[in-house]
Amino acid sequence: MNEIVDINDSEIKEFISLKQSSLDEKYVVVESKNVFKKLFNTNTKIHKVFTTVENIEFINEHCSNIDFPIFTASNEIMKKIVGHKIHQGMMAVIDRPEFISFDEINGNVIVLNGLTSPENVGSIVRSCAAFNIDTLIIDEKTCSPFIRRCIRVSTGNLFNINVYKTSTLEEDLKILQSNGYTILSTANSPKAISLHKYDFPENCAVIIGSEGQGADKEILDLSDTILKIDIDEEVTSLNAAIAASIVLYQMKNSI
Repeated sequence: MNEIVDINDSEIKEFISLKQSSLDEKYVVVESKNVFKKLFNTNTKIHKVFTTVENIEFINEHCSNIDFPIFTASNEIMKKIVGHKIHQGMMAVIDRPEFISFDEINGNVIVLNGLTSPENVGSIVRSCAAFNIDTLIIDEKTCSPFIRRCIRVSTGNLFNINVYKTSTLEEDLKILQSNGYTILSTANSPKAISLHKYDFPENCAVIIGSEGQGADKEILDLSDTILKIDIDEEVTSLNAAIAASIVLYQMKNSI
């Protein structure tokens, strides 16, 4: 172990520069004990860990192969690096998980069309894991699921989800249709079917649209079915992550 006493120490510079990594970053920063528990059960390469001394026992307990350097610091320095007061004093620099190829898409999938909120993306990833969906499709307008906040909100479940990134969502959905997939969108549309009345077939691709505008018009137009969640007429819509969870629950109990 190596103790860090200066926030400008070069050994921890990655924890500052990678706080908000983009889709093209090779490495990402992760934090929180729940995330570490999931991380230690994967083959993801861990490059270094930055933590308080109090968490060393936790690392020894949950990680069977400590082949990475560990740097320790006081709570005060950790607070400055993490960027907020409430934290668990644990961060790691890891290899960003690889995106899967289009040909690896399998089973029911969730498709994110223009979601920009890390909290919503992370929550949807967590719901996917909860309802046994292991593939997520994101378009180029969607927030990277690999940024620090998304991974934290997903409680590390992102490590159990396959992610396919596309710059040609409409074309890819048409190919999925030709391969037997049913394309489903959610929207408050006059032609939408109530979710509770719909029987989900196998191999569905469920579109979750952006927080403000919903799914793109061209995506709605190619959808086989548009679903709506029946809510009080005084409420115009639900949060994207909440809507996704409701659809996933209904799908799991329908198929």
